[in-house]
Amino acid sequence: MATGILDNSRTTSIAGARSIHTSYTTSSSATAPFTTESLPTVNLKDNTTIEIQSPTGSKYHRSHPTNLNTLWLRDNCPCPECIHPSTRQKLHASTQVPLDIGVTSYKGTPEGLEVVWSKGLEDVGDWEAPEKSQPGHKSVYPWEMVLGSYGGTPTEHRAESRMNHAPILWDAELMKSKVLWLDYNEYMNTPEGLLKGLKHLQDYGLFFLEGVPTEDQEVANAAERIGHLRHTFYGRTWDVKSVPDAKNVAYTNLNLGLHMDLLYMEAPPGLQLLHSLENSVPGGTSIFMDSFKAVSLLKENHPADYEILLKTPTTFHYKNDAHHLHYNRPTIVLDPLNDALTVNYAPPFQGPLELPAEEVSAFYGALKKFAGYIEREDLQFRHTMRPGQCMVFANRRVLHARTAFDPTKGKRHLKGCYVDLDMFKDRYRTTVQAKAEGLF
Repeated sequence: MATGILDNSRTTSIAGARSIHTSYTTSSSATAPFTTESLPTVNLKDNTTIEIQSPTGSKYHRSHPTNLNTLWLRDNCPCPECIHPSTRQKLHASTQVPLDIGVTSYKGTPEGLEVVWSKGLEDVGDWEAPEKSQPGHKSVYPWEMVLGSYGGTPTEHRAESRMNHAPILWDAELMKSKVLWLDYNEYMNTPEGLLKGLKHLQDYGLFFLEGVPTEDQEVANAAERIGHLRHTFYGRTWDVKSVPDAKNVAYTNLNLGLHMDLLYMEAPPGLQLLHSLENSVPGGTSIFMDSFKAVSLLKENHPADYEILLKTPTTFHYKNDAHHLHYNRPTIVLDPLNDALTVNYAPPFQGPLELPAEEVSAFYGALKKFAGYIEREDLQFRHTMRPGQCMVFANRRVLHARTAFDPTKGKRHLKGCYVDLDMFKDRYRTTVQAKAEGLF
């Protein structure tokens, strides 16, 4: 029979990155968020759910209780027998947890919630410790885990554990007041400078570096402060300048409309950096636009067109210079499992639609409405890059463009590279966590 009385003390440790596979270690010297007189209330419901309610005024208090399924708890036991101490990877499969596993006892300890299980794991191999198959395994879940990272509703879990903070939608007026000009040395050499840039990317999808040495390799150095470079058929880095017989419209002096890069690839890069090495030409102004803002306006004012762009695939392709890439994706993609919005908009690289004839007109009408917001000047931020400046922006959110320029009256040379979105998310989460832990 399970007991529902909590011991009157607890401690929890600081976790590395907030994840089940993070090193949730415990220490009796850590500062407990609860006193012995005011601990969470814990109840076992139908032997399948443990309900936890934090006291009013506590760090983890919510208006609703946290409900944790017992199968989930056993599967995600953070002890060294279940999570390898150094690799932080699981040492069993979810399918090894018995579906009828029960709770023998549960209580609070200084380390967190303690649960003793009625059954061992199933299908334990000869190479595994035999005690894994025996009943009586004891799991201790730090409160930081069960009430912090995984407390509350599933949406709250995701926002806390993945740091999926809502983006700040912007127009020209807001960006003029919020644009970040970050000193290159501060960005490269201090954690505070790096966090400034990462936070601006998370919130607004765009910031600028100043004082970047005008050397070819510096854009790669700036990118690697965030993560590994994405190597594409354009190279590890690439030059943006007007050249004869160009294989990409970016390598001409023509007006280049608002777009995103490499949407003809299965996994377009998440970040793009463009470093100005030379710029003495008339024209060539860079333009930026928050596509999430355009989506918001379209959904609010033209919901039927919004729905069309959610479900209708657009063709993107690149067929030139001994390359043939092709991918279909909707203009607007919602991913509720990851609390993510993605926009796919690149007119220069859009191929012939692969749609039934009766669906084409509706799509063109919806896309025209969407483009109407994208082309509004009051929603665009403009800046003419000067040598030593580097733009850093979210390629899956911020549309970028360039006005035409006259290459006969000067030089314009930018150096570019890409970083995958996973690299940014990794660096952002670990840097935010390091700040929260007082490491800088």
